[in-house]
Amino acid sequence: MILSGKTIELIKPTSVDVDAIFKWENDPEHWLVSYTVAPYSRDQILRFVENDNDLYADQQMRMMIYTKSHERAGCVDLFDFDPKNKRVGIGILVDAAFRGKGIGYEAIELITQFCFVELEMHSVYAEVLENNASSQHLFESSGYTQKGVKRDWVWNGSQYLDQLFYQRFTDQ
Repeated sequence: MILSGKTIELIKPTSVDVDAIFKWENDPEHWLVSYTVAPYSRDQILRFVENDNDLYADQQMRMMIYTKSHERAGCVDLFDFDPKNKRVGIGILVDAAFRGKGIGYEAIELITQFCFVELEMHSVYAEVLENNASSQHLFESSGYTQKGVKRDWVWNGSQYLDQLFYQRFTDQ
């Protein structure tokens, strides 16, 4: 499956993506938002990629973000897939070299429309830490509205951080 936009494509990961995923998943800077507590091995990531990445079977799915010039720019995840209640969570990681270029916005638009049209979701949500102003801006510019706050939700090693709850509905 490929979701194609103006400047990017979202593509299911393959074995060529393992090293990039390994780097991103094992960067402690990302662990707060992914709830990772220990590094992943390359074999674990390879098994994840080789697994069919089936949203209905796993309740989660990853898509790699590629530029039209075939540069790997990041990934977008669907998680907590709930077809009964027609909702799904979304997370995004844009590689530092590609930030500020509109890639994250386009990726969120593509995957959100996929959720509403193909998956027939009523609601797509995101959780963003209070100290991540760029992600807050990204989701707000993509039509997501902050609906709540989980107070003192994430311990960063020295203090608790609030986690902001964003949501976008199909009829917006």
